[in-house]
Amino acid sequence: MDYWTQSERNIFVAAHRGWCEKYPENTMLAFKKAIDLGVDQIETDIRITKDNELVLIHDATLERTTNGTGKVCEYTLAELKQLDAGKGEQIPTLRELLDLVKDHPTITLDLEFKEYPIGDWEKTAFCVCDKILAMVEEYNFAKRCVINSFNQKLNEYIY
Repeated sequence: MDYWTQSERNIFVAAHRGWCEKYPENTMLAFKKAIDLGVDQIETDIRITKDNELVLIHDATLERTTNGTGKVCEYTLAELKQLDAGKGEQIPTLRELLDLVKDHPTITLDLEFKEYPIGDWEKTAFCVCDKILAMVEEYNFAKRCVINSFNQKLNEYIY
């Protein structure tokens, strides 16, 4: 299947952080509703937890999108799952999104890497990158994904 020219008019519609205008961003509800809407792609942001789990949240801190405080990387997945990300939704994992999308074979993903190799975080950022790419391969989604990063050093590492 050619994922990139699938629409009748070659207009490709991506849902930034899911259907985030109407539902809490980067939540399973926002992703499911975007799929129901008929989008071609879901964009999401990936961060790492204290216990090395991949979670979908844009900000490095919790205040804007959850009822928590502090840095995402200072919490375990279990602790993050206790927070409300809006409308009773939890912060999802990358695996949860991949499990959802595998049942929708025409949906593509734009995976934005949010952990950048800056200062003491360099080794962690590259490990996060490797972990994300391994999961993409595990699900056989390489042809269905755009890898997105605003860090040149990370882009060079991926390439």
